[in-house]
Amino acid sequence: MTDATAPRPRRDDAPSGREAIRRQVRAGFRRALGLTTLGTLLPGAGLTQTRSKRLGWAVLALFLLTGVVVGYVVLRDGITNAALSLVARPSLLQGVAVGFVAIGILWCGSIILTAVQSRPTRLDRTRTRTLAALTTVLVFLVAGSTFKVAEYTFITTDTVNQVFGTTSLGSKQAGSGVNVTTEGDDPWANQPRVNILLLGSDAGADRTGIRTDSMIVASIDTKTGRTALISMPRNLLYAPLAPNSPLRARYPSGHFGAPEPTCAQNRPGEKGQCMLTNLYVEAENYAKDHPGAYPAGSVPGRQEIRGAVQEILGLQMNQMVIVDLYGFQQLIDAMGGLDVNVKLSANGTPLTIGGQHDASGRVFGVKGYFEPGRQHLDGYHALWYARTRAADDDTHRQMRQRCVVQAIVQQVNPASMVSRYPEIAKILKQRIYTDIEAQSLPAFVQLVERVQKAKITSVALTSSQGVYSSDPDYALVRKLVQKAIAPPKPAATPSTTPSTSKPSSTKTRTPSTPSPTTTPYEQC
Repeated sequence: MTDATAPRPRRDDAPSGREAIRRQVRAGFRRALGLTTLGTLLPGAGLTQTRSKRLGWAVLALFLLTGVVVGYVVLRDGITNAALSLVARPSLLQGVAVGFVAIGILWCGSIILTAVQSRPTRLDRTRTRTLAALTTVLVFLVAGSTFKVAEYTFITTDTVNQVFGTTSLGSKQAGSGVNVTTEGDDPWANQPRVNILLLGSDAGADRTGIRTDSMIVASIDTKTGRTALISMPRNLLYAPLAPNSPLRARYPSGHFGAPEPTCAQNRPGEKGQCMLTNLYVEAENYAKDHPGAYPAGSVPGRQEIRGAVQEILGLQMNQMVIVDLYGFQQLIDAMGGLDVNVKLSANGTPLTIGGQHDASGRVFGVKGYFEPGRQHLDGYHALWYARTRAADDDTHRQMRQRCVVQAIVQQVNPASMVSRYPEIAKILKQRIYTDIEAQSLPAFVQLVERVQKAKITSVALTSSQGVYSSDPDYALVRKLVQKAIAPPKPAATPSTTPSTSKPSSTKTRTPSTPSPTTTPYEQC
């Protein structure tokens, strides 16, 4: 008979009570870490393994349902069209921003609750702090991400409301707008051609009024994307005014600056200053002197320049985009710069950065010179490459401007600009005007994609084409424009008759990068 008071023999493979507790705590700690991380990756999933499982399943179902709806819309419309369809509805976009804030709060709350409820009761101080630190980091990651998305959404709402608002009265009267359809796969099915007036203004803190120093019309075939870039000479005289232009009261001939003595741009004893570039500020000054001459809510300068360009080219201007000089520079920097084949001047000399002519024709104020050849230009140098004319003339500046616009169209990558989105939105609000409506943005994205894949041609209204700025033949201008936008003739069917000539033994050489000294100036 054994002694009841004798100690029982201890088995080596049986853990002590403390060791069992330690193992249990370690397993519980790992479980808490895993569930908290799972709840971060998949909202509510970690919470389903705690005593708040009903709440966890509800949160998980909500997020999964949201993901299914978003996925369905993206698969149906494509990610770009889905995003732009949302952008085109500012009120809905604002609701999405509020929704993101609510989602962020709910998500962060579920992470914290998962950590609290999955934490073992006997967890030591070190492990408690580790779990708390992990939870804090995960909450900050989720909160930062969701609130950043909400911030971008609010920025987008504000930008769309300011930049892509309702078309102005002046534009409406000029017959603007596009016929974009939401039915079918092609939003441009009912609009064969779109003409967009691109204006570069010299507005700035150190300048009085606005002069449209750069005027380019992009005439786009909506089916093929084939585009003609038409440069308007800034020094065109006697520009025809729109039939309903209030300025016809000052210029009864129907041409800006005729008769010359009435031109408000002229100083006493001077003539010929009523150039097309001065029309914008002329209209603004006329509106100040004649209240009620223009419809309430319209911008006289925009209305007049749009109407005059329509009369000059014989094309209806569907949309208008105006960007000032500093805004252009900022946008190029946001793009990451432009690759441009920098040319010599028409005189074979390096192009100047800055510079202008004095009364005797001497160039002064030069800040530097461009090195010729293909190179990457930042915003400052891209702007000056498009503006410089001290080394040659306006005609060749127009050609350089078309090359810069072409480079922007071909090289812009929206995805790479997302990281600088707040900065870009600020530029859009402060430096750019357009009457393109928000509802048309998805259609215009499709149009830009077609343009990038198609041929872009240039139309130079210069003396070599018989267009003289001092005495322009506007009937000839319209004829040149119609020729430029006409569909290309079908390629001739190759003859099946065998050739009797011997094949050349000379090998074809692959052309190298075009030289700025040998490439025709009309080519980029």
